[in-house]
Amino acid sequence: MDAVSREEFTKLFYSRQLMIEELGSVGQEKLSKSRVAVVGVGGLGSVCSLYLALAGVGYLRLIDQDTVETHNLHRQILYTPDDLHRPKAEVAAEKLRGQNPLVQVEVVAKKVDADNVGSLLANVDVVVDCLDNFQTRYLLNRSCVKLHTPYVFGAVMGLEGNLSVFNPPETGCLECTMHNPSNPQPQKVFGIIGASAGIIGSLQAMETVKLLAGLGSNLAGKMLVCDFRDMDFTVVPLPKNPHCQVCHS
Repeated sequence: MDAVSREEFTKLFYSRQLMIEELGSVGQEKLSKSRVAVVGVGGLGSVCSLYLALAGVGYLRLIDQDTVETHNLHRQILYTPDDLHRPKAEVAAEKLRGQNPLVQVEVVAKKVDADNVGSLLANVDVVVDCLDNFQTRYLLNRSCVKLHTPYVFGAVMGLEGNLSVFNPPETGCLECTMHNPSNPQPQKVFGIIGASAGIIGSLQAMETVKLLAGLGSNLAGKMLVCDFRDMDFTVVPLPKNPHCQVCHS
């Protein structure tokens, strides 16, 4: 960026994106002023955060307490063997700043819990859930309902994936669809092909960009169900639960 002004670099960097009529300079400006929290920068989050940074989302808050492990590397595209045992959020932030120096990235290397979830998700326009732990997802969901913040949900397991947008009161919430058990079972470890996470993470980024820039229609109130074995993509409605104690109390 030393050879050109920041303004010229910005125009060149986003030139192909600015050609999209529905986005244009107005939409790009919306993205540059937007703030997004990405919770989990593993298989989904590393892909999603990369595309959000490249799209020009002005501020990204990366929340993840884990370190890079060898078994992460086949699907978590921001990391290499040189990053092993370093905090994921820290490494991811370095990579994203290198990819797009126009974007501000905040590192939060903390575990999300009931005491800090509200502060960790405060002052953002969208929360993107890239986790693999449903108990933490329920914490995010409840906080997003209280904060009135749209919540982009993504999940992947093996050769299957799901994607949705929860935004009460326009829609129900995560717990309308996936009941929070009072006695949760221990978290299971499932197999996964890296490309499956890449697809869902990319779609999460796309839904987030659409929400921020006001593009098209999003998956609010619907679930995209993906079966990668046969490339079967189905959108199913997610009706509100009038008895939900989280978003209809």
